[in-house]
Amino acid sequence: MRRHPVRLLALSAALLAPSAAYAHLVNSGLGPVYDGALHFILSPMDMVRLAALALFAGAQSPRGGRAVVVAVPVAWFLAGAAALGLATTGTFAVANGAGLFLLGAAIALDLKPPAIVAAAAAAAFAALLGFQSGIELNTDDADWTELLGAAATVLVLMLLATSSVSAATAFAARIVCRVLGSWAAATGLLSIGWIVAANR
Repeated sequence: MRRHPVRLLALSAALLAPSAAYAHLVNSGLGPVYDGALHFILSPMDMVRLAALALFAGAQSPRGGRAVVVAVPVAWFLAGAAALGLATTGTFAVANGAGLFLLGAAIALDLKPPAIVAAAAAAAFAALLGFQSGIELNTDDADWTELLGAAATVLVLMLLATSSVSAATAFAARIVCRVLGSWAAATGLLSIGWIVAANR
């Protein structure tokens, strides 16, 4: 096969050409709502915490699961809007780790509190996460539209994941959900340990 060095050189130059880099808020080019959605999706720990919330919602009764699915994105958005409005700074890493540990333990133990209690517990954790998200967006000079994109993504992912978990009625599937909950609890405990060790 005949080689084309000029084309190969042009392709290499195009691939190696520098482009704009964004350290925090992802610029999708599709507008601020999509930027906020991508900011959330590309945050691995946020996805882990959301997965734990979805597992918790799916493990509840149908009424409790619906209450959790509604409470989580609402609490996330309101707390994030408060963080944006107050222009707050700081991190809540230990509180996030403790919340993930408690939520994972509830999943692993297959706890099914009343719907109002389940919704309140999930909303408290989601509010903490939303507040942290609002702080991050404020650091990136974002506004409430990016936060709206993140909250909408939370709602969609919660609906999809919770419906999958609640539809898993087989004994083996329920055990898998509880094992995943134990992993979430271990992740929360490990993150607390890292923070404590780093600050010693």
